[in-house]
Amino acid sequence: MSMEVQVTDLASGVSVGVNRDGALKVGAAQASKTFNATLEVDDTPVEIVPAKGGEIFCITGILLTGNKGISTNTDATVSIYTSTDSASSTAVTTILTTLVAQSSSRDILLGTNFLAAEEGHFINGQTSDDNVVVTVMGFYVKV
Repeated sequence: MSMEVQVTDLASGVSVGVNRDGALKVGAAQASKTFNATLEVDDTPVEIVPAKGGEIFCITGILLTGNKGISTNTDATVSIYTSTDSASSTAVTTILTTLVAQSSSRDILLGTNFLAAEEGHFINGQTSDDNVVVTVMGFYVKV
């Protein structure tokens, strides 16, 4: 037995769709914005994505690039995390911790779509060895 159902957002009038195989069509809520920061001082937190009241942040991708300032003997340990303060090294949630080598790039979490920062939380980063350039891509969602 089948049942005809329509799911519609009452505010916008937009309805969801189903493809010919019966799967729900889903997509990003909006286009991603980029947020860039350079982690220039060892073990010092840097705000990458600002907090917004009444909104949460959805990450769609992260890029990390290490420059020539990173030691040739030891890779830089980079942590990206959420925090309640833009200048805090205290993580509410750790998004990722990874190593970045001198003069290298890491494409991490490309093509993802996950809620990373709760309402009022910043996305910060820090490194054990300078300089690492961080690009976070994503969008804000109203709560």
